Amino acid sequence: MDVIRLIASDLDATLLDGQSQLPPDFAETVRALAERGIRFAAASGRPIYTLEEMFAPLQDDIILVGDNGGAICWKGESLYLSEMDAADWHTLAGQARSAGHAAVLCGLETAYVEEQFRPYDRVFKRFYTKVEYVAHLEDVTARVDKFTIYFPEGDAQKGYDALYGPVWGGRFSVAVAGADWVDIMNPGVHKGAALLRLGERLGVPPEGMMAFGDTFNDAEMLKAAKYGFLVENGSPALREEVPFLAPPNTNSGVMQVLRRVLAQNGRVCESDFRRAK
Repeated sequence: MDVIRLIASDLDATLLDGQSQLPPDFAETVRALAERGIRFAAASGRPIYTLEEMFAPLQDDIILVGDNGGAICWKGESLYLSEMDAADWHTLAGQARSAGHAAVLCGLETAYVEEQFRPYDRVFKRFYTKVEYVAHLEDVTARVDKFTIYFPEGDAQKGYDALYGPVWGGRFSVAVAGADWVDIMNPGVHKGAALLRLGERLGVPPEGMMAFGDTFNDAEMLKAAKYGFLVENGSPALREEVPFLAPPNTNSGVMQVLRRVLAQNGRVCESDFRRAK
């Protein structure tokens, strides 16, 4: 029997439903977990400032992991930040422009996009509540912790396979984030590393961790926790890499598992859950 003390979940297509909404009983559940000494972390590709707005009523009860682990914040305190070197993201910006790809430079306070990609403004502002359009990304002087590329045709995997994976995968942490995005961070930066950092800070070993995700930028996190769950409608290829399956996000799969954790007062064992393979 293991005792869960730290739970992390991806947001889009995992915790959020098909309309990108939080489950109605989410706040109540997070507070109930906290009362039992179980911490909850929202682990997202979204930046910290967007997560702070999303979870404002829960700022004392929830840990924020932004930009795929590039930044961690709890109760307004920065616990970790992986700032990208300007020379590195300048190189990425030039490469993305040459390829005709819509790049987003993830500053710590604002996202930056080149003016030519303003037609995708609605999409960008779904994830980045603060967006500034510039002539060239290289003109930006802000501190940055992630560089991401939007693929409006939903062919992010193709873009990863053709360019960003083989060319940049050895130099950066590069991951496909669903059908539309490829995320690039400093080497060693991903949600799994962020979860382990939190575990070390809170004194929680992997067997006391639970994590939920749906796609490849969640893979390290789902393998870092002993109880790593891929939602059933997540990327099929990940079933070979992760331990457990949760019901689909369209059926509040994460919440179903969390209710079980609460009912068992955090005490779980592997036989409680559905194996991924």
